[in-house]
Amino acid sequence: MTTRPKVLYASEPSLDAAEFRRVLVESGLGVTRPIDDDARLKAMLANADLVLAARLDTPGKPLIGLARGITDFSWVCYISELAVCKSAQGLGIGKGLLD
Repeated sequence: MTTRPKVLYASEPSLDAAEFRRVLVESGLGVTRPIDDDARLKAMLANADLVLAARLDTPGKPLIGLARGITDFSWVCYISELAVCKSAQGLGIGKGLLD
């Protein structure tokens, strides 16, 4: 029996645009997002109120999922992206990010 690595969830306001791009592509959202526009990806991250990351607790702590949202930190939060790499889909990563 193999055990799954632990998933670490955290706010990452300084998430790297290259990691953001990779997860968008690997999740399937890359076809609907401006993945070839580095300046826009950086602006999307910089102007989000909330960037949450899911990383495997393994060497290098690879990013496997993310949620990006706009919020008033009081009542509402609009999630603009909820992306999980296809290799990790079905494991509850998206639910973990929303929790």
